Amino acid sequence: MTAHDIIDTANEDFITIIAPSMAEVMDSFKNQGLAERDYSIVHRAGRHSFTMAGGQKLFDGAQMVAATFARRG
Repeated sequence: MTAHDIIDTANEDFITIIAPSMAEVMDSFKNQGLAERDYSIVHRAGRHSFTMAGGQKLFDGAQMVAATFARRG
């Protein structure tokens, strides 16, 4: 790994939106005005199961769609 391989995330701000569907994720993105605040998606969105580090399942174990957006400063 070289210095060029290291990604500087110090000036980044991330928001992850979790919802039952991608349509709801994008509605939230729009309603929060994230595009106008220069946020963009950082990876493909998809269905996830969420579990806390201690093993507690979130959302009663239901899979949800998650999308992460970032604003780079």
